[in-house]
Amino acid sequence: MPRVIVFDFDGTMTDAEREGAPFRGGYLEDLAALTGLPLAEIEASAARFEAEVAANPQRFGWIFGGHIVAPAIVDPYLRMMPVARRILDEAGAFMVEAERSRLLDAILYKYNYTKTHIAFREGARELLLGLQGQEVHIVTNSHTDAVQHKLKVLGTGNDGVDSLAWLQARVVGRARKYIIDPSFEAVPEALTLPGLSRPVLLRRKHYHDVLEGILNAAGASWSELTVVGDIFELDLCLPAAMGATVALITNPFTPDYERAYLASIPNGRLLSTLSEAAPLVAE
Repeated sequence: MPRVIVFDFDGTMTDAEREGAPFRGGYLEDLAALTGLPLAEIEASAARFEAEVAANPQRFGWIFGGHIVAPAIVDPYLRMMPVARRILDEAGAFMVEAERSRLLDAILYKYNYTKTHIAFREGARELLLGLQGQEVHIVTNSHTDAVQHKLKVLGTGNDGVDSLAWLQARVVGRARKYIIDPSFEAVPEALTLPGLSRPVLLRRKHYHDVLEGILNAAGASWSELTVVGDIFELDLCLPAAMGATVALITNPFTPDYERAYLASIPNGRLLSTLSEAAPLVAE
């Protein structure tokens, strides 16, 4: 049995596509207002650019700090990043990069994220209920209180009892899994995946420190850690490099090169449903 189990939450315990539909709609409405273009024209452009992202999963990614830190294809939140940039390029709007990045990442993303629905993956409640008493934590880029609220919704039964209240105190939000720190030398600078032309950047110190803090508190080592997430580059590449067991919850947008890599390494697992995670975290 792993000593410590860490789950990502959004996209891992939830269905990102169903949750993210209002995010996408609100984001496009804001882009229409900011560019002065008709919403129908913005929606048509978005559909065209989304198809381009889907056809070129290697080319497009979430750019943070001048680096691609995750593929854009995997969920509606990340897909919106290059799509919004292409829409602004086409409109000739917000052409100063610093202003554009602040608008897209710090303002529109956060504002429209509040519009998301809650849509749990099948089996999420049963999986977490079965882990009570174990060293289980949630580490997420989302805000702590937002995930705690979703846990309360997930855990509260018809009797009004919250069976997952014990897990709410174990949520670490704003893990910043996307921040690259070149000075961090505990892992190599990058990982090369067959089938992917760009490097996967590993030096995510802030995320490392969050996980190491959990391990130190539990008196456990990296080899005793299992991490379950839905985006390899954000959730899994760093812990895998540190020797943890990592499991990728796949979806129809998971890139083939990620599937192939996880299947090729001894500490990698591929899961298509949350029910498949139960025997893994009970090993």
